[in-house]
Amino acid sequence: MNPQFDYIFELFTLLISLAVAEMLMGFSRILKLRARRKAGVDPTAIEVRVGWLVPMLGLLVLVDLATFWSIIWSMRGVLDMRMATIFGVLVLIGGYYLVATLVFPDEPELWPDFDAYFWQQKRWVVGGMLLINLATATASFQLGAQTQEQGELMAQAAQQNPPFAIAMLILLFNYPAFLWLALTKGRRRSIVLMVFFTQLFFAATSWGIEGLL
Repeated sequence: MNPQFDYIFELFTLLISLAVAEMLMGFSRILKLRARRKAGVDPTAIEVRVGWLVPMLGLLVLVDLATFWSIIWSMRGVLDMRMATIFGVLVLIGGYYLVATLVFPDEPELWPDFDAYFWQQKRWVVGGMLLINLATATASFQLGAQTQEQGELMAQAAQQNPPFAIAMLILLFNYPAFLWLALTKGRRRSIVLMVFFTQLFFAATSWGIEGLL
């Protein structure tokens, strides 16, 4: 491992923790609002319909943050302590934090129907994630983060483990699916696409394969 990576990773961990905390606070605000209304301690609390769209978008951002963390970890051998690296980390994680702040409304009581808020912010949130993922993939490719040995390991694992090969194939469609989700105006299509991004299948099929995250 590059010894300078430890300093970069500390900065990365600090910034990504803020984005994760923002997401968790969004879920917390919803639960507290509903608790106040049900307990009757806040007579002014209005009936808020949360629905599925905003929470699923929040889970999607959390999953993508976890995936981004694994990608950065895979680049530990090529990242060093340079101004360009620090600036790149700040831009990417700053973008994630900005995206995280847009998922949940700061004042839930002002949005009686969270679906309306979802349609206001979806394009910005999903479009932001798409740009960040493209920038990260480009940086990983240019820096040569994936070694020939790792590529051969993944190819061998795909041949010996068909579910893992299917999971890798699904990952190839992430970028067009992100774009489709950003542009679609259909409720059902949005839900299906947000479920599509779940990385649990890839994580489950790669479990136990030595050398893979």
